[in-house]
Amino acid sequence: MAVRKKQATGYTLIELMAVLAIASALLVIAIPMFRTQVQNSQMSAAATDLLSTFMSAKSQAIGRNYPVKVCISNNAPDDNDLECVDNGQWEDGWLTFVDSDNSGQINDDEEVIQIHPPLTENITVRSSRTGDGTLENGVTYQPNGLTDLTATRELFICNSSRHGVTARVVIVSILGKASILKDEDVEEDGCSGE
Repeated sequence: MAVRKKQATGYTLIELMAVLAIASALLVIAIPMFRTQVQNSQMSAAATDLLSTFMSAKSQAIGRNYPVKVCISNNAPDDNDLECVDNGQWEDGWLTFVDSDNSGQINDDEEVIQIHPPLTENITVRSSRTGDGTLENGVTYQPNGLTDLTATRELFICNSSRHGVTARVVIVSILGKASILKDEDVEEDGCSGE
């Protein structure tokens, strides 16, 4: 019987280095795309949250036959200390409540329907205009489903890093209809100041 030599199997150092070089090149391309995808997803989630809040507020106002307010919240840890703020930002969180006396502020006898926590870091939400009749601080839905807005208004949802990310825009009309558009579908760029 003849003794056979076993042949060595495996990869050479050059083959391993070539595979590592290819893998590194793929990662350099994939990581920025992944970051953009995550940012787009965060902005879509924020826009959807705002949209569902506005749609729910309209439905609640009609169903309860009382005004329902959606406003920027102070995010107090105790529900008894919650209030609407005039100098906050939408990304700090918002709340929805039955505004039975139509005062724009929560009273002890008024029910809080929803409390939304602050949005993800780097996400900003800005109103297209300031002053009365805008979405700067909030909106009230009347029992007939109409809002207290003076015209159709927009909230621009942006990512402060803006790396290939398209902003979202939540639009609310006087009639109470709310919808979401991508930034390129809207004439005014609310994120340009960031």
